[in-house]
Amino acid sequence: MGQARNISLLGHSGSGKTTLATSLLKKGGIKDQIAFDSSQEEKERGYSIDLGFGAYTYKGTTFTLIDTPGGDEFIEEMVKAVPVADLNLIVINGEKGVEVVTERAWELTGAAGRPTAVLINHLDKGIDFDKVLGELREHFEGGKFLVLQIPIIEGGKFVGVVDVLAGKAIYFGDKGKKDVPDALSSALEEHRGYLVEEISSIDDELMMKFLEEEEISTAELASTLSQGIAAGSLIPVFSASGLEEKGIDLLMDAFLNMVPAPAVDPSAPPRAVVFNLATDPYLGRLTYVRVLEGTIKEGSHLVELKGGNKVEIRDIYSFEGTKQKRVPAAEAGEIVAIGKLDNIELGVTLAASPDAEPFPMPAFPKPIFSRAIVPKSQADVEKMSSALKELGGTKATIRVERDPVTKELILWGMGDVHLSVFIERLKNRYNVSLETKQPEIPYKETIRKKATAKYRHKKQTGGRGQFGEVVLRIEPLPRGEGFKFVDEIKGAAIPGQYIPGVEKGVIEAMEEGNLAKYPVTDVLVAVFDGSFHPVDSSELAFKLAARNAFRAAYDQANPCLLEPIMALEVKVPEDFTGDIVSDLNGRRGRILGMEPAGGRTTVIKAEVPLAELQSYALDLKSLTQARGTFQMEFLKYQTVPANIQEKIVARAQKEGE
Repeated sequence: MGQARNISLLGHSGSGKTTLATSLLKKGGIKDQIAFDSSQEEKERGYSIDLGFGAYTYKGTTFTLIDTPGGDEFIEEMVKAVPVADLNLIVINGEKGVEVVTERAWELTGAAGRPTAVLINHLDKGIDFDKVLGELREHFEGGKFLVLQIPIIEGGKFVGVVDVLAGKAIYFGDKGKKDVPDALSSALEEHRGYLVEEISSIDDELMMKFLEEEEISTAELASTLSQGIAAGSLIPVFSASGLEEKGIDLLMDAFLNMVPAPAVDPSAPPRAVVFNLATDPYLGRLTYVRVLEGTIKEGSHLVELKGGNKVEIRDIYSFEGTKQKRVPAAEAGEIVAIGKLDNIELGVTLAASPDAEPFPMPAFPKPIFSRAIVPKSQADVEKMSSALKELGGTKATIRVERDPVTKELILWGMGDVHLSVFIERLKNRYNVSLETKQPEIPYKETIRKKATAKYRHKKQTGGRGQFGEVVLRIEPLPRGEGFKFVDEIKGAAIPGQYIPGVEKGVIEAMEEGNLAKYPVTDVLVAVFDGSFHPVDSSELAFKLAARNAFRAAYDQANPCLLEPIMALEVKVPEDFTGDIVSDLNGRRGRILGMEPAGGRTTVIKAEVPLAELQSYALDLKSLTQARGTFQMEFLKYQTVPANIQEKIVARAQKEGE
């Protein structure tokens, strides 16, 4: 048996990845029903949402296919698949050429020096092959795209390919016909010349032969090409029609002959990387791993390197077609799912020894689009927390958090489609129904000058009364310092046992500022005088006095609103740079700088108020034809402009009426 190979299929939605994967499995002898997009949400929407897995055996070697979604909001799935694949196949819709997710796929693969190939698909549609090839070379500068198959189109039909390495034609319907069509002879000469030169450039011996114009055999070229693919320096380009299953046999041969077996030691201590988590309706939580070294066996124990916890390997599932089958062990190079493995995070490494080397998974993009979520009924309230934890724990780009200021429960994701799929899944799998709305901005309040105030709390209702008098001073603190309480009482104006009550009263008052009922921050409060009654004073009385004294001083201290400011990085094709800068200026943004990011893209760094970014995930798509991406994180709070503060305060007062 040949060592297992893992192939990821990447590309824009509609490029034909899932159809191609299905054709590969059929050609690989899988006769059972093939179901990649098997979840209810995928069936209803008609496209991939999660990673899909399928395996076939060809000429003694097992190939596991990883089918990734083509929607740009599901980029997490590509990030998970690429590092564990022995070859990343970027599938291009020949009718549309390079699209948004083609660019994302290239950033993760070819641009990062990972083993990559390109398949130009839909050749049954009579597409312009040279145009698509030109787009590839134009968009992805530096990529050495080597055409291995030139499509033969006769009468508008895709009837065969010219094998550039062998210099002969292969007709799908006539195996005996091998003559290269006259119309393609010059293309063959051009592509073969480029191919020989680029392959020779990575091998000193071949380079000498090339320079001395000695003949280089097809076997020498194929062997060196395989090395170049493994190193990520050479990108082969294939031709096929997944729908008509044309060119699939040739692609399978290429996977076998051009994708080198990974250099792993099956006898080494076991080590595996967790690259995917999922919840199966029948098998429960599944942890997908690629075995990096050694052999993982049922009943064995491994260490999770991040936390140092021991985990027991129970149920191991490999793939036969798209179905899972239980196996006793998995060897180096294989991708398998492990059942009953709880509390394991994405990206961690499992190993026999706690001193083993962790596998370097790339960083996942941070979620950038948020909605406040509210359960529709009491039954939903009771089930929501556990459902969110279980389902949200399988995705790196889903985050759930309670906003400490607005108290709203916030669901973060990569866009409106991403979140709507997640909410549908909560309903379908856990029967939890949620409503969504735009989150409130977590404004805060502060002061801009010193102020003092005195308040006497006195109450007599028969029997023991209440008495406490507090004199305090408030003053601004530097931004981000929060709250500081100072006891400046001299003598016994307020006995020490009542000072905690004063502080509690101040803290309570700061929970809602007088401007718009937002929390107050960055304030120093000093209590420096007051009076007490030997019988009627209590901690409660001083708490009430301090609360009112603070509110009185606050009104005199020139209060204002603060808003959260985000550090924003926008990556766009350079053609859109001017539009994006103009748009950010219109969002009250402060441009910090711009720098080239390679591939004719630019990164724009800016500071922008969160209030101006709530719909930015959608707006940036519109501004850049979906080719722009961004990441943001909280940076600081700063003062809200006066004209905007007036509107916020007026709205808060109206809501409070």
